[in-house]
Order: sequence, then C-alpha cells, then structure tokens
Amino acid sequence: MNTGAIIHDLLDWIDNNLDSRLDINSVARRAGYSKWHLQRIFKEHTGHPIAEYIRAKKLQKSIERLTQSDEPILNVAIALGFDSQQSFNRSFKRQFGKAPGALRRSAGCSEMQQMYR
Repeated sequence: MNTGAIIHDLLDWIDNNLDSRLDINSVARRAGYSKWHLQRIFKEHTGHPIAEYIRAKKLQKSIERLTQSDEPILNVAIALGFDSQQSFNRSFKRQFGKAPGALRRSAGCSEMQQMYR
C-alpha cells in the first residue's frame, strides 16, 4: 500500500473515531509509522498537521451535536475529547468566530451547519 492510500485510510479511520481520544501516539500506532514520520507524510498529503486536522474535524462534529440536540455544551466538549469546556470554547471560537452557546442561540444554526460540512 502506498503512502497516499495509507493516509486516505487513516483519514477515514480518524473521521470514524472522532468520539475517541485521538492523539499522535494512537494515530501513529494505527498507521504503523513512527509519530515523527507520520506527521511528516500526513502534512505532505493533506497540507495540515495531524492535531490540527483532528481538532477541526471534532469542531465540525460539535456543530452537528450543538444544533441537533439540547445536549449541554460541557457534554459535547468532553465527548469529543476536549479537556474542559473552556478549551473547547476557545478552540470553537477561534475556528468559527463565535462561542458554541452563541451558535446554538443564533437563528442561523442550520446555515452555519451547512457552511462547515
């Protein structure tokens, strides 16, 4: 299997395991590469560091959970592997320009959800 196919398989695995605790060690184990080599080839193929890709995907998934349920924001944050609601809020606001609670309260929730799919 070439590295492109391995990265594609790894992207699918990450996307299907966003509710799990994903870190460089677990992703490297899954890929069968050292974490240093994996980070290099991952960035070559995707243009993004692994941690940045995982965080962005988790934040996209959080939009679905925030807009399709009344689940508390803390539960969403913890379920997606953030250490605290504060770190989740910071990451969310940096990525989308508004806090998760503001997104949930806004009238354009479905518009924003479509924008980040």
